[in-house]
Amino acid sequence: MIPNSTIMKKFLTKKYIISAIILVLIIVGFISYKSRKNANDNQATIVPSKDEVVTPEIKNIQDELTLSGYIDALNKADIHFQASGLLTWVGVKEGDTVKKWQSLASLDRRQLQKSLEAQFNNYQTQLSQFNDTQDKYQEEKDNLVLTDEMKRILNRSQFALDNSVIQYELADLAIKYATIYTPISGIVTTVEPSQAGVNVTPASSNFVVVDPSSIYFHSEAEQDDVVKIKNGQKAIIQLDSYPDTNIEGTISYISFAPISGRSTPTYNVRVNFPLDQVTNLYRLGMDGDATIWLSQSTNALVIPVDALIEEDDKKFVYLKNINSNSATKVEVTTGIETDLEVEILSGISKDDQVVIKAK
Repeated sequence: MIPNSTIMKKFLTKKYIISAIILVLIIVGFISYKSRKNANDNQATIVPSKDEVVTPEIKNIQDELTLSGYIDALNKADIHFQASGLLTWVGVKEGDTVKKWQSLASLDRRQLQKSLEAQFNNYQTQLSQFNDTQDKYQEEKDNLVLTDEMKRILNRSQFALDNSVIQYELADLAIKYATIYTPISGIVTTVEPSQAGVNVTPASSNFVVVDPSSIYFHSEAEQDDVVKIKNGQKAIIQLDSYPDTNIEGTISYISFAPISGRSTPTYNVRVNFPLDQVTNLYRLGMDGDATIWLSQSTNALVIPVDALIEEDDKKFVYLKNINSNSATKVEVTTGIETDLEVEILSGISKDDQVVIKAK
């Protein structure tokens, strides 16, 4: 007779073996299911009326950044009279070309000269009063017995004399500044007022001279774009006024601090014109775009960007299967990407057929 313990051991052993077999079958089944599911997920049926099949191209591709802007000038001079007076002479008009230190306009010197004479007389009066006050309290000063009141009187006398000297010097400067000059060579763009015979003040007088050789294309770049560009990069400028003309420029300045008052950090960008392309055709304020070349690849394998699929930080494309109306999803590595095309570095070849699935 077989002992109960032996029968129990055989039963348990058989139970463990069956459990192990069942577990293995479950694992194998799960793996088979996942494989079939992944295979199905990587397959797609091509719908001829909706999907498009394209062949990768070998071509050059470049990444570009386009910034809008306008023409401005780096060297501009806003010139005003320093004193009020009668405008007696205007020597320029808008559009004139002027040289550095050329005179632009003048005030009536007679009026200013009379003002200078009046200030000189005031100075003489204050000087006499100052001397009288000094003489009056000379004895107290010598004996060092000045009271606080005497000191205040002497100080007021000194202040009044100082003010008269300042007023005289200002009147003298007004005569020297009666004629205004341009500190730069360039073109006169503003003449206000344009006719003599009117009284002007520093606020109402305005003469502007612009150096045309210092014009540049002014643009602005937001924080996501400004990190892509740097000084010395080439740019193609197209002005709205001359849509068929490409002007080759170079980035010469990117501001370190953002423009104040913007909701998004935005930075000033200057694109210089080549000096041989600065002509009288270009005017301040003309609008246009500057296209900056960020990167370029020659003889690249390129497909439409619409064919690219992004999932879990990976990129895929569908390739058409030979002799069937189906496509298989394969992972690819990309390079330069534009709004329309993308460079493929690995994953497909130029002989493959890429399926663009309808959105």
